[in-house]
Amino acid sequence: DSAERLKKFIEKRKKAEAGDTEAMCDLSECYFCGMNGLHKDDKQAYAWCSKAADLDCVTGMAFKGMMLYKGEGVDKDETAGAAVLGVAAGRDSAFACYILGTQSYEGTRGLPKDHKL
Repeated sequence: DSAERLKKFIEKRKKAEAGDTEAMCDLSECYFCGMNGLHKDDKQAYAWCSKAADLDCVTGMAFKGMMLYKGEGVDKDETAGAAVLGVAAGRDSAFACYILGTQSYEGTRGLPKDHKL
């Protein structure tokens, strides 16, 4: 029901605006994927994950790094993206490890090909 989705979105946004990093990451994903009644909006997705990352949220760092790496919602910056992903991976983000591991295995995005990972 659209009224219920709107209510949940408003609640989630209030939490995010109050500093809840989990809510920020949820909003980022909803905007990135166009879920829960929201239109896909990569700029909003990047803004919310970046806010979460700035508050030391590892999930936010991983999303931010991926978006920088690919240039989604923000100017593409593979160097900055890899740096943010590296920090997130070092703090046990499976998502960041997957992205960096895949790029290394494939030898893409400036990483040397390494099948030993």
